Amino acid sequence: MIVLRESGYAAVPWKNGGGITREIHRAPADTAAFDWRLSLATIDRAGPFSSFDGYERTLVLVRGAGVELDFGLHGLARLSTVGQMACFDGGWETECTLLDGPATDLNLIVAKERIHAHVRLTGLATAEVIQTSGWTETLVCCLSGSVQVENAAGNLETLSAIDVARCSPTDGLLRCRPHASGPAALLIAAVRPRE
Repeated sequence: MIVLRESGYAAVPWKNGGGITREIHRAPADTAAFDWRLSLATIDRAGPFSSFDGYERTLVLVRGAGVELDFGLHGLARLSTVGQMACFDGGWETECTLLDGPATDLNLIVAKERIHAHVRLTGLATAEVIQTSGWTETLVCCLSGSVQVENAAGNLETLSAIDVARCSPTDGLLRCRPHASGPAALLIAAVRPRE
């Protein structure tokens, strides 16, 4: 289990030059044509999203009042509550409008032909077990609150909001539970090569 802290995310320019993304992890790390990437972006003005043709995007609101995404002929998505998610083709022309001031979102972008991903959101009020077998990596992203993640070997880590635990099959079953007071919200994303 490798824990990535929000304070350590690297700032990189948007592909279209319209803003800054804080990259959490990219695989492979040293190529422009990545297989998958997890990043955190603050949107402070309306405008177009970068085009990622050949990729599938999952966007989750983590801070702010939210955004409305206009996919043209493909419809609209409105994210107005922290934890709401939109999945869409990275090649779609996408216009973003802010609902009420800046918004921050978590983005998972995967190469459609090379990578299979499974993404889900969960509110964590009690302990939950997460399976890592069958996936190259399982990402446990704390969206709000704080959470403790323990692997099968007994290694225990505490995640605060927007920290991420990168887990592999060798971590075995993960036991996640809220830390401190109140529930937590998690995004759990698992990735593996397509067969």
